[in-house]
Amino acid sequence: MCCPGLAAKQTGRADTADMLTKRAAHQANNASETTMETTKQSSLNKIRLLYFFFRFSTGSLIPFMPLFMSSCGFTHEEIGRLQAIRPIVTMVSAPFWGALSDRTGKKKLILISTFVISAICRLSCAFSKDDMQHFAVALCLTSVFYAAVTCLLDSIVVSSLNSKERLNFGKLRLWGELGNGISSTLMMNVCSNEAYGFEHLFVVHGITAAVAVVFMILCTPSNQYNQNQAKQMTKANGSCNNDTIDWRRSLLDVFTNAEIASILGAVAVTGCSISVLENFSYINIKSLYKAHGQENVLGQEISMYRVFHTCGGMLTWYYSGTWQKKLGPNGVIIASLCCVPLIFFLYAGVGDGLDVRTKIGFAMAEATRSAIFAAMWSSATIRVNMICPPHMTAVLQAIMDASYRGVGSTVGAYVGGLLCKKIGIANTFTLIGKGFVSLLCGALFFSSQMKLNAPK
Repeated sequence: MCCPGLAAKQTGRADTADMLTKRAAHQANNASETTMETTKQSSLNKIRLLYFFFRFSTGSLIPFMPLFMSSCGFTHEEIGRLQAIRPIVTMVSAPFWGALSDRTGKKKLILISTFVISAICRLSCAFSKDDMQHFAVALCLTSVFYAAVTCLLDSIVVSSLNSKERLNFGKLRLWGELGNGISSTLMMNVCSNEAYGFEHLFVVHGITAAVAVVFMILCTPSNQYNQNQAKQMTKANGSCNNDTIDWRRSLLDVFTNAEIASILGAVAVTGCSISVLENFSYINIKSLYKAHGQENVLGQEISMYRVFHTCGGMLTWYYSGTWQKKLGPNGVIIASLCCVPLIFFLYAGVGDGLDVRTKIGFAMAEATRSAIFAAMWSSATIRVNMICPPHMTAVLQAIMDASYRGVGSTVGAYVGGLLCKKIGIANTFTLIGKGFVSLLCGALFFSSQMKLNAPK
């Protein structure tokens, strides 16, 4: 017969052993969660660095191309035509690169190779400044390959985030805005310095592009990972592989989706508006400073305007997720469109001559322009990736890029060039701002009438 005291001791030992086992399992789970969190945080840090160096590279040259063209002796109309090359080519080639990357799954290979080739072609513009035709060919080749870069980078990043993390996409993207701001501010001081000039921007762009390539290699998922992820999404969507997907039907479904079509339209309108500003705002500022004898402080003060541009974009990228939670992605897009006319009026000049009010207006315009793009692009990117078929994330991101930098920017660059030649830059900005207000009022009236006439 067993002693009751001995049985109680054995039971207590068993309970203690169970408790120790559970504690060890709990500690192991905590360690596993900590390891996963550390790994995830490391991955997010790599994405931040990738955006920073990528945008640092592009910010060292692309924003100053209109000024470089002006220094080469090209007229406003010629600058408008040259600047229209990139959006026209993007409109055609971006969907091609998106479709190719979706079908092959080799997003990383396509991203890196197209970025390298586009950087080389862009550098060749420095050797073609005396011949407009050669300059146009160099810009065309640059645009063909660069069309793949931005849309693929955003698609790769957003696809690697889960549904909760996607609202923090703006907090990752703001590092690109920071890199762009630092780069463009520094380069403005370089190009305005008589000892250096625009040619040195091409040297800096080449060096920083090489650094960006290194981070693309280190920070983006492998081609194998992208292919496996595409297969998993395809199976979850009810298909076996890419061969069973009806791509024509998928494209038809995308373009007949009213929400996607409206987002693409809003993106195109924003692209058209900002294209006019990007191409001619700094030329207008330069002319105004020259007319008032303040050319000696132009580089320093444009650098200050670029700081406002960076701050506006960074703040918007950071809070974009919060605003989307409150207004929804579509609400943020509508609010962004309503703010577009304000930028044109601010750039057109808000004071008599070149006084303090005018300079404050330019600074506010830079911040607002950057904020509108950040709000629009973040909301549109997240919403499009939420509602599009999983096997078409890259191609739809490319179509959105083509809508902004293709359709919108083409119209903006060409029409802006013609208007600036006929009525001047400041008058063009005022006219477009008034026209935009009229369109918004018309859209609001039409929407209210549709609601009133809708069957109850």
